[in-house]
Amino acid sequence: MSAAEIEAAILSDVVVRFVNLKASTTRRDLIVKFRDSDILTNLANRMVLRRMNAGSGEEYLPTAAAFQFSGDAQLKETAKLGLTVVLHALQNMGVGEPKEAGYTFDDLKRHVYDIYPSRKFDDETLKLGLYLAQDFGVLGGFRFNAPSDTEIVWFQVGESAITMKNLDDQWDIVTARYGRSNELLYSSGNVEEIEKALKTGGQARWEEVAPLGEGGQSTVFLVRRPSRVEERRNSIKTINSPPWTADATPEQRLKMMGSFAEAVLGFARPDKPHELGALKIFKVPPEGETLTPEQHRAIERLKNEISVLSQNRRGLPQLLDSDIAQRRIVTEYFEEGTSEKQPLRYKGQVLRALKAFRSLAETVADIHKDGYVHRDIKPANVFIRKDDELVLGDFGIVFIPGQPERVTFTDERVGPRDYMPQWGDLGERLENVQSNFDVYMLGKLLWCMVSGRHKLPREYHRRPAYDLAVQFPNDPNIAIVNEILDKCVVEEPQHCLKSSKELLGIVDQSLATLESGLPMLDRNGKLILPCRVCGKGFYREHATGQLVAFDSMNRAISPIRLRVFVCNVCTHYEFFAPNFPDEAAQKGWTPWRPN
Repeated sequence: MSAAEIEAAILSDVVVRFVNLKASTTRRDLIVKFRDSDILTNLANRMVLRRMNAGSGEEYLPTAAAFQFSGDAQLKETAKLGLTVVLHALQNMGVGEPKEAGYTFDDLKRHVYDIYPSRKFDDETLKLGLYLAQDFGVLGGFRFNAPSDTEIVWFQVGESAITMKNLDDQWDIVTARYGRSNELLYSSGNVEEIEKALKTGGQARWEEVAPLGEGGQSTVFLVRRPSRVEERRNSIKTINSPPWTADATPEQRLKMMGSFAEAVLGFARPDKPHELGALKIFKVPPEGETLTPEQHRAIERLKNEISVLSQNRRGLPQLLDSDIAQRRIVTEYFEEGTSEKQPLRYKGQVLRALKAFRSLAETVADIHKDGYVHRDIKPANVFIRKDDELVLGDFGIVFIPGQPERVTFTDERVGPRDYMPQWGDLGERLENVQSNFDVYMLGKLLWCMVSGRHKLPREYHRRPAYDLAVQFPNDPNIAIVNEILDKCVVEEPQHCLKSSKELLGIVDQSLATLESGLPMLDRNGKLILPCRVCGKGFYREHATGQLVAFDSMNRAISPIRLRVFVCNVCTHYEFFAPNFPDEAAQKGWTPWRPN
C-alpha cells in the first residue's frame, strides 16, 4: 500500500469504530494492523485524529478531517450534513435569548426543527454534527459523556457561531486546510509527485483546491493563483533539499533549520482570499473537436461572458484569466459566497438590505445604459464582497445589442424560471429584449433579501403568505420595500420600471427617507409612524378637530386644524397639524405641541 492508501485506511478504521461503537481506537491496534507508526503520528500531529490518553495507552478519536479523507463517501456526507444542520441551529440559538445554564442535545433538536420544520434528521446524525462542531470553533464550552468523550451532552454557544458566514460551505472550507498536499509531506517520494503536479512546462499554473458548484453549462472550482502555487513549489524544493553536510557549522545548521521550518509553514498555511480564484470550466469539448449546435451556443455564451467581464466594470467579478480553446475562465473568488448561500444575511433589515441592493441596482443601471440586459439575475448569481457590496456574475445569456448571432434558440426559454417575468416566460426565446426584464428580477431578489426566503412565486408579494408587512408587522420601514416591489414585480411589462436607472433613483429616495427619520405614508396615503413612547405600536387616526388659541385680550386667534392619532398598543395620543406653513410640513405630517 502507498502512504496515502495507508493513511486513508487508518482514518477509515477510526471513523467506522467511532460511528458503530461510539468508541476510540488504540494506537497499538492501529500499529499492529498497519505496521506504520510514522503515518499514525503524522495524522495525530496534524490533528486529523484527536489524541486521548497520551502516552503508552494513547487512543484516537476522529475529527471532521478524518471523515473527509477516510475514503467512505457515505459517512463523509452524513457527517457533513449533520455538521451543517447543527451550525445553522447554533447560529439560531446564538442570536436568541441566551441560556445561562447552557444547552443540552434536546435544546439543539428543538432549534433544528424550528429551522427545518418539514425535514427529519435522526438523532445519531445530529449528535455526530454536534461532536464535530468542536472542530469549527463554534462552541463556547462543552462537556462530554465521560469517560468515552464520544458525545457532547452539554454545551454553550460561542460568539463565532453568531458571526460565522457561509454556513453551508464551512465543511469544505475547514477540511480544505487538511488537504492532500498537506497529508503527503511526510514522504519524500510523494513530495516529488506534488512538485511535478505544481508545474506545467516549468511554469506555475492555476491549481485546483476544491469544487465550488456545478450547473447545466459549467463546473466551478476553487483554485490557487499562480503566485501562490509558485510559493508552495519553492517551499517543496526547500523541504526536499539535502540536509547539511558533516562539516556544517552550528550557525549554518541553525539557519537551514530555520529555512526548513519557514518552508513547511509557507506550504501548509491556509490560503488567503486574494491568493484564490474561481475556475469556471464549460462542459464543451476542447478546440478541434466537432461541436453540436447546443455546444456551439455554449461557446458563444463563454465568449459573451469574457467580452463583458473583460470591460472591468464596477460591480462585476474581476476576470483573472480566460482561455476559449480550453473552455475556461478564472474570476476573483468571493469568500462571502452568494446571496443564495446566505439567505438570512439581510432578513428583516430594511436599511442594510437596501444599501446592499443599491450597489447591485447601480451595476445593472450601468450595463443598461449601454444596451446590455443580463437576463439571469437570481441569488445564485449575486456574489457578496466585503462591506455588503453585491457583485453580479454569470453573463452567459446576456443580451448584447448589435450582436450578429443570438446565443439562444428560437424555441428556448431564457432566464431563471423562478425569477423571470411572466411576459418573458413564453416557453420560447423573447425576440424583443427590454431592460425591464432585469428590473423584474431585481425586485424578486430584493424580496428574497428582506424576507430571508429563496423564492417569491409570480407577483404574489402582496398576498398574506408572502407579504413582508405580514412577516414583519412591527417594522414600518417594510412599507418602503413593498412600494419598490409594486413598481418591479408586476404582471404586465408596461407597469414595470423601464430600467434599473429608474429603480436606482427610487432606491436612493427610499434610503434618504429611511436615514432622515421622516414619517412615511403607505400605498393608501395613510401615515406610518411608530409610537415614540412604547416603541411597539403604531399611531392610528382617532379624530379630527380644531385648536383655538386666545391672545392676552382674550380674543380668539385663527384656529389650527388638528388630526389626533392614538397608539394601538399603549394608547398614547399625538397631535398633527396638516398644511402647517413651513418647509417641514411639505415633507409630511408635523407633530404639534403647545408652547
